Amino acid sequence: MCLNISSKPPLAVFAATIVGFVLALISVSLYLQSHKAQILNPDVKNWNSFYETLSDMDICFPNSTKMSSLPPRLQSGVALGNETEDTNITFSIFADVHVEREGKTMENQILHALINSTYLGFKGDTSVLEITLELAKDTAKNWTACVTVFGPSHLLPDSPYSPPKCTPSKRVNAYDIEMAQPWMVPDGARWCSAGVLGGLRVAAQDELNVYLSEGEVTTIQLHILYTTCLLCVMMIGLLFYFIFGKRNCSKAKTLHTLDKIPLHP
Repeated sequence: MCLNISSKPPLAVFAATIVGFVLALISVSLYLQSHKAQILNPDVKNWNSFYETLSDMDICFPNSTKMSSLPPRLQSGVALGNETEDTNITFSIFADVHVEREGKTMENQILHALINSTYLGFKGDTSVLEITLELAKDTAKNWTACVTVFGPSHLLPDSPYSPPKCTPSKRVNAYDIEMAQPWMVPDGARWCSAGVLGGLRVAAQDELNVYLSEGEVTTIQLHILYTTCLLCVMMIGLLFYFIFGKRNCSKAKTLHTLDKIPLHP
């Protein structure tokens, strides 16, 4: 049986797969080298990822324009207790928030909502995050709102870089709204059927990103290098297997032909 690429399709596919892995790893390593100081740390839940999750949600404005009084815990905006996983904390931060209702940007309003932890990416968690958006009347710098949150600390970012703190106004009345990801609501088709849909966008801030250190990036590149070398050794072994396997096959065919001597020439 001839041992070459054409006669061994599975082996040829395996060799091509190894080559593809090698090229992919080299590409990743080159990308890491050229963006060494811009690789986000995947182990840290930063504020920009939290903002992105909020921006993915829809807002439902009830038809009623009745305002309700904010709970006292959301009026102070100061931290309560120690920041452990089971402790509820309260704090207020500046953020660049844009809320739209019927195509119009809302200003000088206070919005209050309860967000299920499922919409924040915590499946099976029954916790609730309470949030208040105090939209500014006049934009100052890059901040358009004072955001006050209350809830378990494990629902919030654990980044070492936090947005600047703000002080909520003395207004205690707010519009109650609903915030959710409709495709995750059990009856999403009917969600907000009795209200008005709106949009929310919280802009990311570059200074809140948490990047990998150069040492961590170098460690990743070393692991990629070791894996690439191992794959290259496998490729060399396959190459020798193809070459010497074919030669042995040719010799075997020659000997087999010589053995077939006609008895009656």
